[in-house]
Amino acid sequence: MTGIETTIVTALTNNFIGQMIKSGWEGINKNELLNKDVGQLIKEGKYLFLREYTQRYWDRHGMIKVLKMSKPMDLESIYVNVKCLGNLVRDYYDENLENKYRESKQRRFNFRDDGKKDGLLLANQEQYLMVLGDPGIGKSTFLRKVGLEALKGNKDSYQHSLTPVLLELKNFKENEINIQALIEEEFKICGFPNVEKNISNKLEKGELLILLDGLDEVPTANVYNVIEKIKDFVDRHHKNRFILSCRTAARTHLRQFTDIEIVEFDDQQIQSFIEHWFSSELDRKNETAKNCWELLQKEEYKSAKELAHTPLLLTFLCLVYDENQSFPTNRSRLYQDALRILLEKWSAEKRLPNRGLVYENLSIEQEEILLSEIAYQNFVADKLFLEKREVVKQIKDHLKQNLNAPQHLDGEKVLKTIEIEQGILVERARDVYSFSHLTLQEYLTAQYIYDNDLIEEAVKNYVTETRWQEVFLLVAGLMRGRGKADKLLLAMEKEAQEYAKNAKLSKFLVWVEQATGELKESVKPSAKRSIILFDRLNKGINFTNRYNAIEYSMYNNYIDDTPQFDEPFLQELDKLRQEYVGIDVLYHIHYGHLLISEQMPSEKTVIHIFALIGSITKKILGQLEFDQISAFYEKIILDFYKQSPIGFSSWRTPDWIIFQNYLYVNELMLSCQKVAVNISPTVWQEIEDRMLRIS
Repeated sequence: MTGIETTIVTALTNNFIGQMIKSGWEGINKNELLNKDVGQLIKEGKYLFLREYTQRYWDRHGMIKVLKMSKPMDLESIYVNVKCLGNLVRDYYDENLENKYRESKQRRFNFRDDGKKDGLLLANQEQYLMVLGDPGIGKSTFLRKVGLEALKGNKDSYQHSLTPVLLELKNFKENEINIQALIEEEFKICGFPNVEKNISNKLEKGELLILLDGLDEVPTANVYNVIEKIKDFVDRHHKNRFILSCRTAARTHLRQFTDIEIVEFDDQQIQSFIEHWFSSELDRKNETAKNCWELLQKEEYKSAKELAHTPLLLTFLCLVYDENQSFPTNRSRLYQDALRILLEKWSAEKRLPNRGLVYENLSIEQEEILLSEIAYQNFVADKLFLEKREVVKQIKDHLKQNLNAPQHLDGEKVLKTIEIEQGILVERARDVYSFSHLTLQEYLTAQYIYDNDLIEEAVKNYVTETRWQEVFLLVAGLMRGRGKADKLLLAMEKEAQEYAKNAKLSKFLVWVEQATGELKESVKPSAKRSIILFDRLNKGINFTNRYNAIEYSMYNNYIDDTPQFDEPFLQELDKLRQEYVGIDVLYHIHYGHLLISEQMPSEKTVIHIFALIGSITKKILGQLEFDQISAFYEKIILDFYKQSPIGFSSWRTPDWIIFQNYLYVNELMLSCQKVAVNISPTVWQEIEDRMLRIS
């Protein structure tokens, strides 16, 4: 036992002894405990059961080891206070969920941030509390935390001086269930004297905090019996305090209990959890928590952060980061592992019995295929919220079309079982479902495209729709076989070339190709075209933020190919940038629209852009006065860009839409190339050589 654990158990024991002295227990000499050193008495072999009970509670409920944790962590060190709602949103019908989601402009499906209260506060207020929540949201952890606070006797946290007893309802398998006998067994194991008489006495006085964890985990055949036993026990021992936990989808109305629902972590809770997780001396020295949190804020990990709102999946992300000090660039594997946690690992770790309702014949692999089909069909239809009858029909249709799927299963029961046991499909309002995370729907959609060889069809129909961006990136990450990712990139290139057939765009791309002669030979042709194209556009139009993002992303794919300039020259350019950035012409040369946008590039990037355009690479800038420098830049603009045969003022809206799509597809190709696992170097070189030009 570690020093910290010894300290915690000793503190729990001292408080527990105080409770026993106050309430009394036949077989314990109060005067001896009051007048002698308790530690010495225990050393002498007296009242060992008092320490044994706190040690046993701590060992079973104060330590956490889930998923791939190499060793258990104490709950106190990582616990983050949960927040709860008193009104369950799923109890109400809401036909505008889809619109609300679109208006929220966020990836999360949680629209309820009002009226949230601290879970411990509600546990203090309510004598009979039903704690609801989705799988992995922290219900069991919350019950254990309340029990520890009661055992500590900390009036600032849990205000009721009671003895906690936690019973896991998944063990209620027999028809004959005696809750009092199970409570007594907890004390008998620790060696308490006169257990039956003393427990009856404590129940009568109302001195127990009875924690009943996992009503949804009771074997299906015994659920009704267990509920009746609980109701009867609560009625007979109504002076005690009770907290019962259950997954929201499996909730049962118990008239004595107040229902609350644990909600997802918000950003502050996520950050606190990460700080608690990475709190070792080494982690603090290396700022591991700070680095992990900052990485989750980046655009490329916005989908991973969405998973972090569920505590179980946040634990998974912390384990991944702890192992690699980063998150994988190929996010497909990350989301695949997250999906598997919900599908099978969590239930396996909790040792839940197979209920025989769905999974007796429907394997995890078959269920994953079913979920991917539902995800794809609704993503294609741009539907994130699904009516229950539609989902049930999709399940039935899938089972009929699959020879090896069990035909006898009831579609509605399959849906309910998936919701209760895994929480992958969640009822958001009455008879309205969605995937628990948009990330999971995107991943399953990508899985369906890959499994059913729908790559060319998906690219042709959806490649320019930004909501499909993450799906295509995930498809690229799933393609591990030789030539698979090549097929995706070639399909995208084909679509880009279709847009390039536009008369005005093709004429412009020809000019871009010709204008690259102004740049140094050491720069790759594709990088030259990127530089010329985007800088020319800077002069001709005012881009929207979306254009800015596309330009910046594409340009940065080539920035590593920029030749190195000698240090004095770079210093001179940097000096000019700092001193004269307010002049309009310098805004243009310095990629001005990016400098004042949210996509601001680094100073190094600005210097490279500055140095690569036209004749600015001549080492004459340091010899010029300010007026001469200004005139020099103006001459470059007039001389260099008057060569362009394209007048952007003649472009119409359809031309700009085509050009926007052209840029977007090229940018997406570059992003997919980065995350793909297996790409032919020859194929990619050929694609890159044709990029931003008429081939």
